[in-house]
Amino acid sequence: MNRFVFALWSLLGVIPLAAPPQYTDYPVTKIFRGTHAAPVLSSQHARMFRTQLRNAVKYGPNVAGHYTLARWGCGGGCVTVAVMDAISGQVWFAPFEIEDAKTENGHSSYGSEFEIDSELFVASGKINERVGIHYFRWRQANFSLVHFEQQYSN
Repeated sequence: MNRFVFALWSLLGVIPLAAPPQYTDYPVTKIFRGTHAAPVLSSQHARMFRTQLRNAVKYGPNVAGHYTLARWGCGGGCVTVAVMDAISGQVWFAPFEIEDAKTENGHSSYGSEFEIDSELFVASGKINERVGIHYFRWRQANFSLVHFEQQYSN
Protein backbone atom coordinates (compact mmCIF):
# COMPACT_ATOMS: atom_id res chain seq x y z
CA MET A 1 0.00 0.00 0.00
CA ASN A 2 1.23 3.47 -0.78
CA ARG A 3 2.71 5.14 2.34
CA PHE A 4 0.69 8.31 1.76
CA VAL A 5 -2.61 6.38 1.58
CA PHE A 6 -1.68 4.36 4.68
CA ALA A 7 -0.82 7.55 6.61
CA LEU A 8 -4.05 9.23 5.51
CA TRP A 9 -6.20 6.25 6.44
CA SER A 10 -4.42 5.99 9.80
CA LEU A 11 -5.11 9.65 10.56
CA LEU A 12 -8.78 9.20 9.63
CA GLY A 13 -9.05 6.14 11.88
CA VAL A 14 -9.66 3.66 9.07
CA ILE A 15 -6.45 1.80 9.98
CA PRO A 16 -5.47 1.97 13.66
CA LEU A 17 -1.90 3.12 14.26
CA ALA A 18 -1.31 0.55 16.97
CA ALA A 19 -3.11 -2.52 18.20
CA PRO A 20 -5.01 -2.01 21.45
CA PRO A 21 -3.23 -3.28 24.56
CA GLN A 22 -4.14 -6.64 26.04
CA TYR A 23 -4.43 -7.50 29.73
CA THR A 24 -1.32 -9.66 29.35
CA ASP A 25 0.67 -6.56 28.34
CA TYR A 26 0.41 -5.28 31.94
CA PRO A 27 0.67 -8.42 34.09
CA VAL A 28 0.56 -8.64 37.87
CA THR A 29 2.11 -11.71 39.47
CA LYS A 30 1.15 -11.30 43.14
CA ILE A 31 -2.56 -11.61 43.94
CA PHE A 32 -3.69 -10.55 47.43
CA ARG A 33 -5.62 -13.31 49.23
CA GLY A 34 -6.05 -11.88 52.72
CA THR A 35 -8.77 -9.84 54.38
CA HIS A 36 -9.36 -6.51 52.64
CA ALA A 37 -8.61 -3.46 54.79
CA ALA A 38 -11.53 -1.12 55.38
CA PRO A 39 -11.53 1.95 53.12
CA VAL A 40 -9.70 4.88 54.68
CA LEU A 41 -12.19 7.73 54.59
CA SER A 42 -9.64 10.53 54.92
CA SER A 43 -11.03 12.80 52.20
CA GLN A 44 -14.41 14.50 51.96
CA HIS A 45 -14.98 12.69 48.66
CA ALA A 46 -14.33 9.28 50.28
CA ARG A 47 -16.63 10.10 53.20
CA MET A 48 -19.38 11.17 50.80
CA PHE A 49 -19.24 7.78 49.03
CA ARG A 50 -18.41 5.62 52.06
CA THR A 51 -21.33 3.21 51.49
CA GLN A 52 -20.28 2.51 47.88
CA LEU A 53 -16.66 2.02 48.94
CA ARG A 54 -17.51 -0.27 51.85
CA ASN A 55 -19.83 -2.36 49.69
CA ALA A 56 -17.16 -2.78 47.00
CA VAL A 57 -14.47 -4.12 49.34
CA LYS A 58 -16.77 -6.94 50.46
CA TYR A 59 -15.97 -8.68 47.16
CA GLY A 60 -12.20 -8.33 47.54
CA PRO A 61 -9.53 -7.18 45.10
CA ASN A 62 -10.44 -7.25 41.42
CA VAL A 63 -7.68 -5.34 39.60
CA ALA A 64 -3.88 -5.09 39.62
CA GLY A 65 -3.34 -7.78 42.26
CA HIS A 66 -4.39 -6.05 45.47
CA TYR A 67 -6.76 -3.27 44.51
CA THR A 68 -10.53 -3.08 44.40
CA LEU A 69 -11.95 -0.99 41.62
CA ALA A 70 -15.43 0.31 42.42
CA ARG A 71 -17.92 1.92 40.03
CA TRP A 72 -21.31 3.48 40.65
CA GLY A 73 -23.70 5.80 38.89
CA CYS A 74 -23.14 9.53 39.30
CA GLY A 75 -26.38 10.64 37.72
CA GLY A 76 -28.06 10.05 34.40
CA GLY A 77 -25.64 8.26 32.10
CA CYS A 78 -22.35 8.42 33.95
CA VAL A 79 -20.18 6.32 36.26
CA THR A 80 -17.76 7.33 39.01
CA VAL A 81 -14.61 5.21 39.47
CA ALA A 82 -12.61 4.70 42.68
CA VAL A 83 -9.75 2.36 43.56
CA MET A 84 -8.95 1.01 47.03
CA ASP A 85 -5.81 -0.72 48.25
CA ALA A 86 -6.72 -4.04 49.92
CA ILE A 87 -3.61 -3.85 52.12
CA SER A 88 -3.73 -0.25 53.38
CA GLY A 89 -7.35 0.73 52.69
CA GLN A 90 -6.20 3.90 50.92
CA VAL A 91 -8.77 5.29 48.46
CA TRP A 92 -8.16 7.10 45.17
CA PHE A 93 -10.74 8.54 42.81
CA ALA A 94 -10.19 8.47 39.07
CA PRO A 95 -9.62 11.90 37.51
CA PHE A 96 -12.52 11.18 35.16
CA GLU A 97 -16.08 9.91 34.95
CA ILE A 98 -17.30 7.55 32.24
CA GLU A 99 -20.27 9.03 30.41
CA ASP A 100 -22.79 7.83 27.84
CA ALA A 101 -21.83 8.39 24.23
CA LYS A 102 -23.83 8.06 21.05
CA THR A 103 -22.78 5.12 18.94
CA GLU A 104 -22.96 4.99 15.17
CA ASN A 105 -26.40 3.35 15.38
CA GLY A 106 -27.75 6.00 17.75
CA HIS A 107 -27.72 4.04 21.02
CA SER A 108 -25.91 5.20 24.13
CA SER A 109 -23.36 3.02 25.82
CA TYR A 110 -20.60 3.11 28.37
CA GLY A 111 -18.78 0.42 30.26
CA SER A 112 -15.53 -0.79 31.71
CA GLU A 113 -13.51 -3.98 32.02
CA PHE A 114 -10.55 -5.06 34.12
CA GLU A 115 -8.93 -8.21 35.53
CA ILE A 116 -7.33 -9.11 38.87
CA ASP A 117 -4.03 -10.15 37.28
CA SER A 118 -3.52 -7.03 35.15
CA GLU A 119 -2.96 -3.29 35.60
CA LEU A 120 -5.07 -2.56 32.49
CA PHE A 121 -8.43 -0.79 32.85
CA VAL A 122 -10.55 -0.44 29.71
CA ALA A 123 -13.39 2.09 29.60
CA SER A 124 -15.72 2.79 26.71
CA GLY A 125 -17.78 5.94 26.40
CA LYS A 126 -17.06 9.62 26.84
CA ILE A 127 -14.16 10.59 29.10
CA ASN A 128 -12.91 14.18 29.29
CA GLU A 129 -14.81 15.07 26.09
CA ARG A 130 -13.19 12.23 24.09
CA VAL A 131 -15.52 9.49 22.89
CA GLY A 132 -14.28 5.95 22.26
CA ILE A 133 -12.40 3.18 24.01
CA HIS A 134 -9.86 4.37 26.59
CA TYR A 135 -7.10 2.05 27.81
CA PHE A 136 -5.63 3.07 31.16
CA ARG A 137 -2.89 1.56 33.27
CA TRP A 138 -3.42 1.62 37.03
CA ARG A 139 0.05 1.83 38.54
CA GLN A 140 1.57 3.66 41.50
CA ALA A 141 -1.82 5.08 42.51
CA ASN A 142 -2.39 6.66 39.13
CA PHE A 143 -4.42 6.08 35.97
CA SER A 144 -2.35 6.77 32.87
CA LEU A 145 -3.84 6.61 29.39
CA VAL A 146 -1.86 4.10 27.30
CA HIS A 147 -4.10 3.86 24.22
CA PHE A 148 -7.23 5.44 22.77
CA GLU A 149 -9.51 4.34 19.95
CA GLN A 150 -12.06 6.82 18.66
CA GLN A 151 -15.01 4.64 17.71
CA TYR A 152 -18.08 6.73 18.32
CA SER A 153 -19.30 10.06 17.18
CA ASN A 154 -21.49 12.48 19.09
